[in-house]
Amino acid sequence: MRIVLAFDLFGTILDTSTILHDFRSKQLEYTWLLTLMGKYMEFEEITQRALRHVLRIRNEESRFKEELDKWNNLKAYPDSSYLREISKIAEIYVLSNGSSNEIRRHLERNGILDYFKGIFSAENVKEYKPSPKVYKYFLNAVGSSEAYLVSSNPFDVIGAKNAGMKAVYVNRRNLLMDPLGYEPDAVVKDFRELYEWLSYRVSSK
Repeated sequence: MRIVLAFDLFGTILDTSTILHDFRSKQLEYTWLLTLMGKYMEFEEITQRALRHVLRIRNEESRFKEELDKWNNLKAYPDSSYLREISKIAEIYVLSNGSSNEIRRHLERNGILDYFKGIFSAENVKEYKPSPKVYKYFLNAVGSSEAYLVSSNPFDVIGAKNAGMKAVYVNRRNLLMDPLGYEPDAVVKDFRELYEWLSYRVSSK
């Protein structure tokens, strides 16, 4: 049975520690609010609105271009080098709130695009994670019962489990996950441990 992995992008593959914490929080808040209200806005627009709001509160609006450039040039975590090996024993995709074009630009710039079989964006269902529609859209597309979300964001892991998907929590910051009744199928600290876990699963089948 083939194993399919859907990698979250922001905070999982890409290191978001270089951007303002309150900006990232506001960005996520906007995606949740829009989805709850039954509204949709492109992710790039959400990003810019969230950043402008945070900088306005800080009275630092002149930093807009500088901070947006940081977002547009996020670096992949060093252990993303393991994606090459992971792609040899599993089908790997990206499943992200980002637009397809944005996802592709980030992957290309970090030299890891070729490891992925495809890109799945929340833009295709016009709702954002953790809406069940995002995960079910992916599951229906790949048609696999062994499909795992791989994410460092607890809300994402919970969303995937709620939608009937398996999940691996990448605990990069050594934080105890509040699962809200949903436990991940595996917990790893980085992509090296993910590769080891995956190799064991493949060899034991």
